[in-house]
Amino acid sequence: MHFKQLTILAGIAGLCATAATAETTVSYITPSADITTGPGQTLIGVAEGLEAMEGEFKFFSAVPPAHNDPAAYDRILSDQVVLAPDYLMVTPATSMDDIYDRLNEAAAKGSKLILFAPPIGLDQHPVDPLAYIIVPEDVMGQMAGNDIATMACNEKRDPVNLAMFHGIPTSEIGKLRSAGFREAITKGLEECGITLNIVREEFTNFSRELAFRTIDPVMTAHPEINVVFGANSNTALGIMEGLQAIGKSPGADGIWIAGQGGQLDELAAVCRGEIMTVPFRDPRKMSDIALHVVQLDLAGRSSEIQPVYQTQLVPITNCDQIFETVPRAMLESKGFRPLIPEEMWQE
Repeated sequence: MHFKQLTILAGIAGLCATAATAETTVSYITPSADITTGPGQTLIGVAEGLEAMEGEFKFFSAVPPAHNDPAAYDRILSDQVVLAPDYLMVTPATSMDDIYDRLNEAAAKGSKLILFAPPIGLDQHPVDPLAYIIVPEDVMGQMAGNDIATMACNEKRDPVNLAMFHGIPTSEIGKLRSAGFREAITKGLEECGITLNIVREEFTNFSRELAFRTIDPVMTAHPEINVVFGANSNTALGIMEGLQAIGKSPGADGIWIAGQGGQLDELAAVCRGEIMTVPFRDPRKMSDIALHVVQLDLAGRSSEIQPVYQTQLVPITNCDQIFETVPRAMLESKGFRPLIPEEMWQE
């Protein structure tokens, strides 16, 4: 394999990794391999990046049958303990508390951990990874809350009757996003004198199908709802599709949806005007960071590894911002380009 410089991140450009002297095994365990999702795109980035790196690598990946399936995720991690890869990259499916024991077992077998983790009490986690790669999930929620508040103030949408579709009850990610959104929209609307009514809250477990099924009875009970928060991309998309199925119009002239995460089909919905705001985290940059950590460790430069790498978020409210922000390879994939009208495509 030939080394290819990773130039997206300033800290990676120019790094020449020492070739591994023997085959290096790398595993990435993720809650989803769907190419439209952030973890799915990170998985692609890790696989492609290893192909481009100098040295011999063997790559393993595994995905549970459902996002909210801690038992299946535990079985996958127990298999990794037996496999004992040199580097084990993990994105948690639910709570970090669910996987600490397995992570420590893997570390005891010699696997070096790289964790895509929520930014909660990292210094108190009972694991010692090479690095954490974090998304500031509370900031993601705040960005969407600020965007909706600004839109409501500008459009004089008063009152804002909000339904909040939360994630998995035990998920740190979901809790941070929901709290950040609530905090920001409350403050923003207070500043311009618009009333906020939180009329319904549901836990839909980051599930597109459950969000789709839930929005109908919620709207039946509360037809006054004019804004809905979805705690991840699939939740926002399920809300959107559920509203359309009952004859409601998501978008600027109808019910506003605030999403989270910016997976590709969610970005396409923003482009089409059906979802109002989505903070975007670049999953390919996250994979680049993880591979940068591997390169430094293989080169004997582990002292240069940062204990925590924080990924950047970009608020997205329109199609132009998507084409300015999202890597072209992602936009050209089947997860995005076929989902927007051809006239919206930008070369």
